[in-house]
Amino acid sequence: MIYSGVGYCSCGQEIWIEYLHGAGGWRCRFFGAEGQEIQRCPACGRELDEDDLQSR
Repeated sequence: MIYSGVGYCSCGQEIWIEYLHGAGGWRCRFFGAEGQEIQRCPACGRELDEDDLQSR
């Protein structure tokens, strides 16, 4: 099962989040505007963490 949503870095950059459920429980992946998986915000370079992203 996959769920997705959007969050915003503290710099305002939109980050897409994909939540995946597997044997180890839930995990998330982050995607940029071009659809590639990312680990850092493409605008400010901050390492992405689900708890640090803001909703609007």
